[in-house]
Amino acid sequence: MQPPRLLKSFVLASCLAALCHVQNSAAIGPFPFASVESAVKPHLVGTNFTATGLNRASYLKTISGIVDYFHHFQRADGRIIDPFLHREVQYATPCYAWAATALVVGEGRSNLLQSAALSLDSALQQLADAKACDGHGNFFTVPCMFAYENLRDRVSRERRRKWEACLRRMDPYRCYRDLPVPNRSRLGNWNLVAAAGEFLRHLDGFTGMDFVETSLKMQRPFFTDAGMYMDPNVPMAYDHFPRHYMAIMLARGYNGQDKDLAELMKRAAWTSLLMQSPRGELPTGGRSAQHQWNEAQQCVTYEIFARRAQHEGDEISARAFKRAAHLALESVNRWIRPSGELNTVKNYFDPGWRHGFEGYSFHSQYNLLAASMLAIAWSFADDSIPEGKCPAEVGGFVIHLPRFHKVIANAGGLYAEIDTGADPHYNSTGLIRVHKIGVDSLVGPSDSAPANAMPLAVGIAWRKGDRWQPLAAFTRGRAKRVSVDVQEQRPDRVRFTITYELDQESVRAVRMDYDLTPERIRVTARVEGDTPQVQVRFPALVFDGRAAATVTVEGAKATVRLRNSREVFTVDTPLAEGLRLSQRPVSSRNGFLEAIEGVCNGRRVVYTLTPSAVPRH
Repeated sequence: MQPPRLLKSFVLASCLAALCHVQNSAAIGPFPFASVESAVKPHLVGTNFTATGLNRASYLKTISGIVDYFHHFQRADGRIIDPFLHREVQYATPCYAWAATALVVGEGRSNLLQSAALSLDSALQQLADAKACDGHGNFFTVPCMFAYENLRDRVSRERRRKWEACLRRMDPYRCYRDLPVPNRSRLGNWNLVAAAGEFLRHLDGFTGMDFVETSLKMQRPFFTDAGMYMDPNVPMAYDHFPRHYMAIMLARGYNGQDKDLAELMKRAAWTSLLMQSPRGELPTGGRSAQHQWNEAQQCVTYEIFARRAQHEGDEISARAFKRAAHLALESVNRWIRPSGELNTVKNYFDPGWRHGFEGYSFHSQYNLLAASMLAIAWSFADDSIPEGKCPAEVGGFVIHLPRFHKVIANAGGLYAEIDTGADPHYNSTGLIRVHKIGVDSLVGPSDSAPANAMPLAVGIAWRKGDRWQPLAAFTRGRAKRVSVDVQEQRPDRVRFTITYELDQESVRAVRMDYDLTPERIRVTARVEGDTPQVQVRFPALVFDGRAAATVTVEGAKATVRLRNSREVFTVDTPLAEGLRLSQRPVSSRNGFLEAIEGVCNGRRVVYTLTPSAVPRH
């Protein structure tokens, strides 16, 4: 059961959100996807879908495997030790404290009570002393407050007094980084995480609101009219990351100076529904992409907004949010290791190899961050809200996110993500993701290669002297202009054109026409300029850390089969040189890619991608 005070504050926040929508909508620009939301909603009515079978308790089941694994790495003082680095890392300890607490409260796991309390002892002491592990105090306070609120009546008075003394002694300007101080021109997501923690600390009477309000005021310019957050270099993971903390604040009753926050987060929640893949995944792209916490944070946002929509009488949205939360949890659950915890990134390599990891990614803190997020989702989940259909499974729309250099398109559950100006450290420009209901997400492909290593996405290249110039190499800022023109948006068909204007002597522009149906994606690529030939490129995932894909090439057709799914890539324009596998593997988040390449005479080429499930024998 959700605590009565929490439910009361949620209802209050919902009422205030509705009031803010009426009184303050003029303070921000129009919602850019309002017409898409209106067009999609009628198609979400109906019961012609298969329920996931997940419920509130499902979050605890996933959390349990993670907590039970890391319980073995807890020291006597409560700290959680990373099994590969052999020391405490970042915010693993406070996240463990809250995740273990959720099991104590939700599953009656009394055997974890002392373990959870020990971790909270350590985490709160670190905050009070301004000595948070690895300087990551910003990420401590939210899980600490959830753990404190749920453990304070389950521990001795003496222990509770010590916790409360630490919470009163905390100084945000000593225990946090990324501070809202004068003359600071730019803040990042760390600041908003800390602001959410300070708001929860305020609710329990340990501090005021100055840090929160100052932070929100300074951060307001970095939210778009769709409610998305622009962290430096606009990675997709760090759009949603601070937003899910803002959603927690609203659900817990934030009613401060930022009167637009409720409206912006409501818009952002719907934008996230439109961006979610039918496999439950957050869009890929940029820093920290394809870590399991990407989907865990979606669970938080969607459970909160399912409640909010239900309270506002918007049953269609409530059911869509509930379904989206469960699709995200399904995605997380696909990556559970035999030992109970998660693969940190969406591949099957041993985590000690750190394949696809960031420099700051570790097995402990990112597993336990996901567990903490799932515990927050559990705290807000309401099983009285049933699943309905969600936009990711219905499609019929194209959304252009120019500030994030992304286009998301979906026709009947066949999903495409195009990066129009990639961050070269992580991605290439072009079609980087293809997902379909019931098809293994990795076969899609599910990501591109880092352009700095090898420019490789689904797309084309053209002759430039004696070498090929790939469109994939036109990363952030290299194209003069990118424009998107949408011709058709229906659940059974979506058509749009992306035009790249280039600052090249021989090639003025590249025009990419996309035609999506629920069965296939057909692309017509045209080069405007002087080139005798065009090369087509398809990045085949050849190894995911556990399984090697079967790649077959026959003339103008290539098939990539992985487990019980396949992607068929067909060139519909006559080939001057038949398709071939490059034999040059390049690392990606998901494993290793190799380019399937073919050459056509002239300046135009048509190719088709057809993903499907393979019947089990």
